[in-house]
Amino acid sequence: MCQAMPARVVRIHGDRAWLEGSETSVSLLGVDGVAIGDYIIHHAGLALGRIEPEEAKAIAEAFRELETLYEEEDRRAVQESLGLSNRARP
Repeated sequence: MCQAMPARVVRIHGDRAWLEGSETSVSLLGVDGVAIGDYIIHHAGLALGRIEPEEAKAIAEAFRELETLYEEEDRRAVQESLGLSNRARP
C-alpha cells in the first residue's frame, strides 16, 4: 500500500525541496509557492500540495496509530501461529 506522507520543508534549491528527517529531496514542479518551513504532502519523490501544520500533525498521528494497530495484529498472528495465544484452550 502506498501512502502520501506529510513533511516540513527545510531546504529548497531550484525545483527540489529537502524534508525534515530525510536526506532525499522531492520535486516541487507541481506545487507553487512552497517556502522553507511549509508543510507538504508528498509521494514517490513528488510534492503533491501544501498543507497546514495542524493537518500534517493529524496525518502523522493517524499513521502512528495505524502502525501500532498493525504491530499488535502482527504480534497476535505470530502468537497464534506458535500456539501462544491468550485464549483459553479447550
